[in-house]
Amino acid sequence: MKELKLFPKHEGIWEGTYRRIDANGKLVDEWKSRLTCVLLPDNKYHQVNEYTWDDGFKECLDFGVCPFNEDGELIFENPRLSGKAWETGRSVVLIWEYKHRPGMILFEQIDLIGNDDHRIRVWKWSEGDVFNGITMIEERKVCGKEGIDPQFWVDLPKNRTNGQASRSDN
Repeated sequence: MKELKLFPKHEGIWEGTYRRIDANGKLVDEWKSRLTCVLLPDNKYHQVNEYTWDDGFKECLDFGVCPFNEDGELIFENPRLSGKAWETGRSVVLIWEYKHRPGMILFEQIDLIGNDDHRIRVWKWSEGDVFNGITMIEERKVCGKEGIDPQFWVDLPKNRTNGQASRSDN
Protein backbone atom coordinates (compact mmCIF):
# COMPACT_ATOMS: atom_id res chain seq x y z
CA MET A 1 0.00 0.00 0.00
CA LYS A 2 1.07 3.56 -0.68
CA GLU A 3 2.75 5.20 2.33
CA LEU A 4 0.39 7.53 4.20
CA LYS A 5 1.95 10.87 5.15
CA LEU A 6 -1.03 12.99 6.25
CA PHE A 7 -3.58 10.57 7.74
CA PRO A 8 -1.26 9.67 10.67
CA LYS A 9 -1.10 13.37 11.61
CA HIS A 10 -4.88 13.36 12.09
CA GLU A 11 -4.88 10.62 14.74
CA GLY A 12 -6.17 11.70 18.12
CA ILE A 13 -8.95 13.91 19.43
CA TRP A 14 -9.94 17.17 17.74
CA GLU A 15 -12.34 19.77 19.16
CA GLY A 16 -13.84 22.63 17.23
CA THR A 17 -16.80 24.38 15.68
CA TYR A 18 -18.85 23.63 12.58
CA ARG A 19 -20.58 26.55 10.85
CA ARG A 20 -23.15 25.77 8.12
CA ILE A 21 -23.53 28.63 5.62
CA ASP A 22 -26.13 28.67 2.85
CA ALA A 23 -25.43 29.52 -0.80
CA ASN A 24 -26.19 33.20 -0.08
CA GLY A 25 -23.57 33.40 2.68
CA LYS A 26 -26.02 33.31 5.61
CA LEU A 27 -25.13 31.36 8.76
CA VAL A 28 -27.87 28.74 9.18
CA ASP A 29 -26.45 26.47 11.89
CA GLU A 30 -23.50 26.14 14.25
CA TRP A 31 -22.40 23.36 16.62
CA LYS A 32 -19.41 22.17 18.65
CA SER A 33 -17.52 19.02 17.73
CA ARG A 34 -15.21 16.42 19.22
CA LEU A 35 -13.73 13.97 16.70
CA THR A 36 -11.82 10.84 17.66
CA CYS A 37 -9.64 9.44 14.84
CA VAL A 38 -7.36 6.38 14.88
CA LEU A 39 -5.41 4.33 12.39
CA LEU A 40 -5.75 0.61 13.03
CA PRO A 41 -3.66 -2.41 12.02
CA ASP A 42 -4.19 -3.88 8.55
CA ASN A 43 -4.56 -0.45 6.89
CA LYS A 44 -7.83 0.54 8.55
CA TYR A 45 -9.21 3.77 10.02
CA HIS A 46 -11.91 4.53 12.61
CA GLN A 47 -13.54 7.92 13.22
CA VAL A 48 -16.26 8.97 15.64
CA ASN A 49 -17.81 12.46 15.53
CA GLU A 50 -19.56 13.84 18.61
CA TYR A 51 -21.61 17.00 18.05
CA THR A 52 -23.30 19.33 20.55
CA TRP A 53 -25.63 22.25 19.81
CA ASP A 54 -26.30 25.18 22.15
CA ASP A 55 -29.85 23.89 22.75
CA GLY A 56 -28.38 20.71 24.31
CA PHE A 57 -29.03 18.40 21.32
CA LYS A 58 -26.24 15.82 20.85
CA GLU A 59 -25.17 13.35 18.19
CA CYS A 60 -22.52 10.65 18.19
CA LEU A 61 -21.81 9.42 14.67
CA ASP A 62 -19.59 6.35 14.33
CA PHE A 63 -18.24 5.96 10.80
CA GLY A 64 -17.11 2.41 11.54
CA VAL A 65 -13.83 0.76 10.68
CA CYS A 66 -12.93 1.71 7.12
CA PRO A 67 -10.21 0.21 4.91
CA PHE A 68 -7.53 1.91 2.83
CA ASN A 69 -7.10 0.49 -0.66
CA GLU A 70 -3.69 -0.18 -2.26
CA ASP A 71 -3.58 3.40 -3.62
CA GLY A 72 -3.88 4.83 -0.09
CA GLU A 73 -7.51 5.89 -0.56
CA LEU A 74 -9.76 5.57 2.47
CA ILE A 75 -13.02 3.89 1.44
CA PHE A 76 -16.02 4.47 3.67
CA GLU A 77 -19.29 2.69 3.21
CA ASN A 78 -21.90 2.63 5.94
CA PRO A 79 -25.69 2.92 6.17
CA ARG A 80 -25.48 6.75 6.22
CA LEU A 81 -22.93 7.59 3.54
CA SER A 82 -20.60 6.35 0.83
CA GLY A 83 -17.34 7.90 -0.31
CA LYS A 84 -13.59 8.05 -0.24
CA ALA A 85 -10.73 10.21 1.03
CA TRP A 86 -7.16 10.56 -0.14
CA GLU A 87 -4.02 12.59 0.44
CA THR A 88 -3.02 15.19 -2.12
CA GLY A 89 -0.16 17.60 -1.51
CA ARG A 90 -0.78 19.10 1.96
CA SER A 91 -4.51 18.31 2.00
CA VAL A 92 -6.79 15.39 2.62
CA VAL A 93 -9.65 15.47 0.12
CA LEU A 94 -12.99 13.67 0.52
CA ILE A 95 -15.99 13.15 -1.70
CA TRP A 96 -19.08 11.53 -0.27
CA GLU A 97 -22.80 11.08 -0.75
CA TYR A 98 -25.55 10.79 1.83
CA LYS A 99 -27.59 7.67 1.08
CA HIS A 100 -30.83 9.21 2.34
CA ARG A 101 -30.42 12.22 0.01
CA PRO A 102 -29.83 10.89 -3.52
CA GLY A 103 -28.04 13.42 -5.70
CA MET A 104 -26.48 15.23 -2.71
CA ILE A 105 -22.68 15.20 -3.05
CA LEU A 106 -20.22 16.80 -0.63
CA PHE A 107 -16.66 17.79 -1.43
CA GLU A 108 -14.35 18.31 1.54
CA GLN A 109 -10.81 19.57 1.96
CA ILE A 110 -8.88 19.26 5.25
CA ASP A 111 -5.67 21.19 5.87
CA LEU A 112 -3.32 21.13 8.85
CA ILE A 113 -1.87 24.49 9.84
CA GLY A 114 0.54 25.68 12.52
CA ASN A 115 2.34 22.75 14.12
CA ASP A 116 -0.14 20.23 12.68
CA ASP A 117 -2.30 20.68 15.79
CA HIS A 118 -4.79 23.06 14.17
CA ARG A 119 -6.87 22.14 11.16
CA ILE A 120 -9.25 23.93 8.87
CA ARG A 121 -11.86 22.15 6.81
CA VAL A 122 -14.56 23.06 4.36
CA TRP A 123 -17.46 21.03 2.96
CA LYS A 124 -18.99 22.20 -0.31
CA TRP A 125 -22.59 20.98 -0.67
CA SER A 126 -24.16 20.25 -4.05
CA GLU A 127 -27.38 18.61 -5.18
CA GLY A 128 -27.60 17.92 -8.90
CA ASP A 129 -26.26 21.12 -10.43
CA VAL A 130 -27.28 23.29 -7.45
CA PHE A 131 -24.73 24.71 -4.99
CA ASN A 132 -26.26 24.50 -1.51
CA GLY A 133 -23.56 26.23 0.56
CA ILE A 134 -20.60 25.28 2.71
CA THR A 135 -19.75 24.04 6.16
CA MET A 136 -16.65 25.69 7.64
CA ILE A 137 -14.88 23.75 10.38
CA GLU A 138 -12.01 24.83 12.62
CA GLU A 139 -10.51 22.32 15.05
CA ARG A 140 -7.64 22.05 17.52
CA LYS A 141 -5.94 18.82 18.48
CA VAL A 142 -6.63 17.97 22.12
CA CYS A 143 -4.36 14.91 22.21
CA GLY A 144 -2.78 12.25 20.05
CA LYS A 145 -3.92 8.64 19.78
CA GLU A 146 -2.19 7.78 23.06
CA GLY A 147 -4.44 10.24 24.93
CA ILE A 148 -7.71 8.55 23.95
CA ASP A 149 -9.30 7.03 27.04
CA PRO A 150 -9.85 3.28 26.41
CA GLN A 151 -13.24 3.68 28.13
CA PHE A 152 -14.35 5.79 25.12
CA TRP A 153 -14.40 2.62 22.95
CA VAL A 154 -16.21 0.63 25.67
CA ASP A 155 -18.93 3.30 26.01
CA LEU A 156 -19.25 3.95 22.26
CA PRO A 157 -22.04 1.40 21.52
CA LYS A 158 -24.42 3.06 24.00
CA ASN A 159 -23.51 6.60 22.84
CA ARG A 160 -23.98 6.10 19.07
CA THR A 161 -26.86 7.91 17.40
CA ASN A 162 -26.28 6.24 14.02
CA GLY A 163 -29.53 5.25 12.35
CA GLN A 164 -31.42 8.33 13.49
CA ALA A 165 -31.92 11.43 11.36
CA SER A 166 -28.81 13.55 11.77
CA ARG A 167 -29.15 17.28 12.34
CA SER A 168 -25.66 17.76 10.88
CA ASP A 169 -26.82 16.41 7.48
CA ASN A 170 -29.05 19.41 6.79
